[in-house]
Amino acid sequence: MTKYESRYGVDARIDPDASVDSPDRKFPDIDYEAKIFDDQEKYFSEEYRKQEWDRLWTKIWHIAGRVSDLDKAGDYFTYELGAESFIVTRTGDGDIKAYYNVCHHRGNRLVHDNYGNVKSFVCSFHSWTWNLDGSLKKITDRETFDEDLVCDNPALTEVRCDLWGGFIFISMNDDVEPLIDFLGELPAVLQNYNMDDMILVSDVETDWPVNWKTVLDAFMEGYHAHITHPELLTMIDDFHFQHDVFSNGHSRMHIPMGLVSPRKSDRGKLSDEMREIIESIGMDASQYEGKASDIRADIPAAKRKWAKKYGNDYGHFTDSQLSDDWNVNIFPNITFNMHPEAVLVMRFRPHATDPERCLYDFWVLARKVSDPNYYLPAYMGVPKEADLSGNAPRSERTYGKWGEVSFGPVVDQDAATVPFVQKGLRSRAFKGARYSQQEMRLTHFYIEYDRYLKGE
Repeated sequence: MTKYESRYGVDARIDPDASVDSPDRKFPDIDYEAKIFDDQEKYFSEEYRKQEWDRLWTKIWHIAGRVSDLDKAGDYFTYELGAESFIVTRTGDGDIKAYYNVCHHRGNRLVHDNYGNVKSFVCSFHSWTWNLDGSLKKITDRETFDEDLVCDNPALTEVRCDLWGGFIFISMNDDVEPLIDFLGELPAVLQNYNMDDMILVSDVETDWPVNWKTVLDAFMEGYHAHITHPELLTMIDDFHFQHDVFSNGHSRMHIPMGLVSPRKSDRGKLSDEMREIIESIGMDASQYEGKASDIRADIPAAKRKWAKKYGNDYGHFTDSQLSDDWNVNIFPNITFNMHPEAVLVMRFRPHATDPERCLYDFWVLARKVSDPNYYLPAYMGVPKEADLSGNAPRSERTYGKWGEVSFGPVVDQDAATVPFVQKGLRSRAFKGARYSQQEMRLTHFYIEYDRYLKGE
């Protein structure tokens, strides 16, 4: 193994002894030229918004939704990205296909609901109809059209579609690389989580008054935790993160939980927040009074025992996957906060016309457990009464505006801060971002982002 050069004064690797095949291993850092990212216009410029659409969003793979929303033939959901809308459906042959959500007659959107089930797609304006496989089924009063106008029998315009981790990815680029190649190292690194079998238990969409990158940036580094999320300092080591950068702009950071921040003078004090977390997985909090920093080492065994009680085998997870929060970015606009029992998925979508607005999607995926006494640990933000059996109807999507929906204290604190960042980015005094090594994922992200915008 290549000698690891710590940037934090101590060895910040999650497992210094991890083998080259272990998902815990430290991936090599990439040496980037230190520079100020002085293109702050990308956070508010209409020109950048248009370039992103032409050179990024229309070229790349992105997550449209979950396979679990398409159980049977005719099931569909819609996915909105910028000014475009897509229909993702399961055909009569069992295939999953994705189409632009547009009628070839006069441009009406064929589907107006978030999800549902149909035998065919019927335009609500003039009743042109398409089959589930995208082929044209009927043109109403076809005999009144000049045959030259309709002889092509226009099928729905299909977009590339592929699956991984229970997610449905689409791409508007006919020449896009295979999804598995785009994902690079991630499938192997994340395979233990088996997200294919997880169910959606929370689905929230909100409109935020910031550029999509402004809010994404906040969830790509832990440097701000000490001032923005002070309560986290009693639960995590916010300084010694392991940062890993992967191919194609993807990255992750390991957030060590069950520790007290080195910024705190009393690292043995057990906080109420930490007490609630460990008690929810069956640990005796009284054993850690005055020695809170011992908690992390004991979480893996406790969580394996807790999971087995409810019929889950956590034997294949590494200790880090059981104790820590794995924060993963799928370039460009997805973050995962990963735990064996559940995954928080955040998706950041550009607004159709305003570069200083975005859509923030908040999903929670949970492992199915039939025991009615089971509930997710508090850090997932899911009510204890949530049905996790997999037999309940799909969680309904809820909508809201920034400041009107609570996502729990941590996300709410970020939500309160990022609009001020958005305003400051417009200041003539601001000459560009200067990233520390604690923000190396942002450096990695924007190097890849620049490649796309330059057409590389």
